[in-house]
Amino acid sequence: MDETAFVQNLVLHIRAGYPLICVETPDDDWLLEALAGACTPMARFEVVEQLDALTVETTEMRTVFVWVNPATADVHEALPWLRKHQRRIKTQVTIILLGDRWRENLSGFGALTALAAPLPGIDSRSAITKLALGSFANNAQRMAKIVVSSAGMTRTQIYRTLSKCLLELRADPSFDAWETRLSDEKKLLFARDSLLEVIDDMTTLNDVGGVTSLKDWLSQRAKAFSQEARDFGLEAPRGILLVGIQGCGKSLLAKAIANTWHFPLLRLDVSALFGGAGANPDAALQRALSIADAMSPAVLWCDEIEKAFSQDSDPTTRRLLGRVLNWLQERRSQVFFVATANDIRQLPSELIRKGRIDELFFVDLPDEAAREQIFAIHLKKRHRQPEAYDCRKLASASQNYSGAEIEQAIIAALFAAFGHGRELLQSDIEDAVHDIVPLYKQREDEIKHLREWATERTRQASQNAKVLNYFRRQ
Repeated sequence: MDETAFVQNLVLHIRAGYPLICVETPDDDWLLEALAGACTPMARFEVVEQLDALTVETTEMRTVFVWVNPATADVHEALPWLRKHQRRIKTQVTIILLGDRWRENLSGFGALTALAAPLPGIDSRSAITKLALGSFANNAQRMAKIVVSSAGMTRTQIYRTLSKCLLELRADPSFDAWETRLSDEKKLLFARDSLLEVIDDMTTLNDVGGVTSLKDWLSQRAKAFSQEARDFGLEAPRGILLVGIQGCGKSLLAKAIANTWHFPLLRLDVSALFGGAGANPDAALQRALSIADAMSPAVLWCDEIEKAFSQDSDPTTRRLLGRVLNWLQERRSQVFFVATANDIRQLPSELIRKGRIDELFFVDLPDEAAREQIFAIHLKKRHRQPEAYDCRKLASASQNYSGAEIEQAIIAALFAAFGHGRELLQSDIEDAVHDIVPLYKQREDEIKHLREWATERTRQASQNAKVLNYFRRQ
């Protein structure tokens, strides 16, 4: 919901005679201005810092009181008469509790008409940027970058960050790190005030070996977030769930998708809901999802989702899962959701239903061709020419190795070569491969069962005909 739609919805509640409305917003100036203009024709509009029962009881004309940022102690003292006022069927007075984190102050209040104001949209961010930059706002390219980079920040945060940038620009005319400063500020803000983390990573799909079917699927949808796609009759892609064996690149794929599509990557730390979200994990989750919506188009990544939402969850976890499911189903923003899981069998079926996500992919151990690619990728990443080594022979010697195990073999071989004071040799890598005991040998039965389960229930990220045919013959 954008800002205009939010104000219209709030005014509709006022006109309908709702006695008490709680609105959470970190920036109240814009909302007060919009409400004053919308309410004045139909009611007296008054902004107050204190409010008591006598004032409300003796008000005879239609009035909207906006109680701005009430203190916790004042709210607790007012709870008896606020409850009484809320139960009224018909009243001349609408009270709006306006501020940040009101849910924490009213956690024991019970049922509330609760609305969360949206973060500034692109038009508002553009206006704030012009206000902050003044005469420096005449650079169209700079303006466009700032407006995009500031998505997910409040008006106050944008203005203050740009003000600091202006001071740097005046001290150094060559300063051109606007996007970096905004990104750094968002990282700090999210680290202390959100379940989200902004991930900076240069990984692309070219840095991921194998998974050819998934790469083709993603390539077909790379342009599907455009207006051209809307005009063609397509909705924006909603997301995918990557399930598979540990160490096969599921998390790497989430990073690669965001970077390949040039979207910001947000990691949703669901585990923090139960350890660091305070007394109100619902509010923390809602705030995180609202930020993700405001930053769209973006990739929202939830790693090892089965650890947070299993089938045997407690009531609090099920309630939070319901909020996530509702967001997945109803969201209209262009947020591509990427969840990873090592064992999807632990997840409730409603989380993987089509409509909430687009596709469920199984990421298997890489086949020989994919392993050859992975060896080449990690050699090149560490400043070696893959052509100088027999990657095909290494791939043949590393059957049932994961991508992570292949990377560790390269690292171990480099340590061996460095310790001997010479360049990396083919034999160093072969010895390192031989020394590693792959996860497959330790958990062979479990991996086979997971593969068998996935054969008829998921789409293969990389078509390995030998594995598929083996299970189809059983």
